[in-house]
Amino acid sequence: MRYLSICLLALIVSLASCSSSREAAKTARARVNTAPAATTAQKPIQMILDSDFGSSTDDLFALMMLHHYINDGRVDLKGIIVDREGEKNAGVVDIFNNYYGHPNIPVGLERNGVKNPRCFIPYNGICDMKDATGKPLFKRTLDTSKLPDGYKLYRQILSKAGDKEIVIVAIGFATTLSQLMESGADEYSKLSGVELLDKKVKAIYIQSGRFEAGDSLSGYNMRAASRQSAVFYSKLPASVDLIMSPSNVGDGMDYVPRDVLADLSTVEVNPIKSVYSFYTCDTGQRMWDTNCLVNAVLGDSEYILSPRGRVTFVDRGEESLMLFKQDAHGNARYQLPGDSYFNQNKLMDIRRLNRINPNPSPYTVEAPQPQLIGSAATAWVKPRLNQLVDKYMASAGNTLDPADVMMLLRPIGYIASNAADYSEATAVLEDAIYKRMLQRAVAMGKNSMVIVTGPPASGKSTAVRALKLGGAGLVYDADLSDARRLVDVINLAYTAGMSDVSVVMVYNDLVTCFKNAVNRGHTKWRFTPMDQLVAAYSSNTGNIDLLRAAYPDVAIRPINCAGNGGVRPVSLEEAAKWKYNVDEALMTALLNCAQEMIDNGELRGTDIPAALGDVLSIPQLTDATRPMAQRLDYKVREVQSQWR
Repeated sequence: MRYLSICLLALIVSLASCSSSREAAKTARARVNTAPAATTAQKPIQMILDSDFGSSTDDLFALMMLHHYINDGRVDLKGIIVDREGEKNAGVVDIFNNYYGHPNIPVGLERNGVKNPRCFIPYNGICDMKDATGKPLFKRTLDTSKLPDGYKLYRQILSKAGDKEIVIVAIGFATTLSQLMESGADEYSKLSGVELLDKKVKAIYIQSGRFEAGDSLSGYNMRAASRQSAVFYSKLPASVDLIMSPSNVGDGMDYVPRDVLADLSTVEVNPIKSVYSFYTCDTGQRMWDTNCLVNAVLGDSEYILSPRGRVTFVDRGEESLMLFKQDAHGNARYQLPGDSYFNQNKLMDIRRLNRINPNPSPYTVEAPQPQLIGSAATAWVKPRLNQLVDKYMASAGNTLDPADVMMLLRPIGYIASNAADYSEATAVLEDAIYKRMLQRAVAMGKNSMVIVTGPPASGKSTAVRALKLGGAGLVYDADLSDARRLVDVINLAYTAGMSDVSVVMVYNDLVTCFKNAVNRGHTKWRFTPMDQLVAAYSSNTGNIDLLRAAYPDVAIRPINCAGNGGVRPVSLEEAAKWKYNVDEALMTALLNCAQEMIDNGELRGTDIPAALGDVLSIPQLTDATRPMAQRLDYKVREVQSQWR
């Protein structure tokens, strides 16, 4: 029988209401609106930044973001190359390095590059700005007249690096890189410049080219230094991965001056604010250069990349061409432009970092201001519902994952650790996407559906992969611990025309779920706070028995992932023995696990409040476990006091 009897429905609602009442009894949760720090297990990227500071402001935003990546432990910046001639351009870098708290980063300066290149915004004048007392407005520590030539700094850094250890982000002219390639043995290394690149450099992310719609022009940076660009592309070793960001990728990312100034309205003195306050920046400026940096730091998943190939540069001055030919063995790829939502998403990432307080401690990452949460977020979603649903379905395949649905809310401030602020908006989105995906599957004649459910971070996505559910019309991969929600999902499936519905019940022990949640927070910026985890875990009690009674024609496939020991199918009889009761012993083990992760550095900085949440609100705390919870809560508040 496909629908619940009144008696069974009342039973399920009664049990679910107990869970809901526990949630309602919680005090207001402390919001942790911050991006998590990089995991200590993640080795920072050894990077060199090469840019033509002094003209376009996208270079400044890239440098600003880079300083925050350094704070997050994602990047070890070995040096900055200023490839636009002029000591004041190096002075701008000195100002930023001091302002954002990293004054000791080595800087090299191009002294034999492009002569008098076009200057779109002459913002290096901030080097001369004075405060009310006549002192320099911004702190400086470098004597720019004594900076090494850029190619010499390259050779010095590369000579000390490990093999294939360095990543170069090149968002300016290719002048210094070409000089490096033409250089020979010196006091730093017996290797030539090309040999150093071949041996020491893993990848170069470069702002260049334009390969779409038959446009093979090379982009401004390459045309302005066409001779040097020809040297770079002809001499680049095939062992160095080349990822290009064509100008049309950033064309739709318009960070307009009024938004820049609004984002910095709470800060009195800031170098970007000074540039936008005293110079005309409404010049059609777009966020081109930041895409190279984001790709280099956050990975290829942030962009859609072309197939591999090889690139040829044809030196014709202002008419220079870049020709790309697909080759599975080639070292070159390029980013493809995204839609308006993609552009908005990337722009929000820049804006979020630009709103951070000056000279931050490692824990200062503010929530986006302004930010839409609660009912305001829902109001933002509703008029855009069709667009957002289309966006999700374009890449979702046959899988609905509420965690991925929430990523649609990034432009208005969702950053995973503040998921509770977006529960209402997510519910609206998830329901709309679910109904549309049901319609699509049935229309295609795919009338089977698999629901994969279980506690948060129990291994549901791992089970989806291991069970190879690609043939199903729809896979609903979600924490449906709330019995009422599970009932609604099944009823909607049958109403839409699904004839074959099965449920995969995934089990894992609570401590392992917590460890998985922390690891997922580190790698995917998606934490489940401990208080929410315990509540959801407990809510699974009795769900298998209720489901068997309510839907005898629904196949149930229990999967045991306890201890992350693999995806192990078990019998219903064995699954009926799974314990979701959080007793004092289990609560003690969970709290001890959290404390150990803090002590050994697995949990640090803003990860701590994101992973623990409102730990004192957990109903299962006893007189014996409350002191441990209080110590963890103290650590949460200590971290929060650092960044507020």
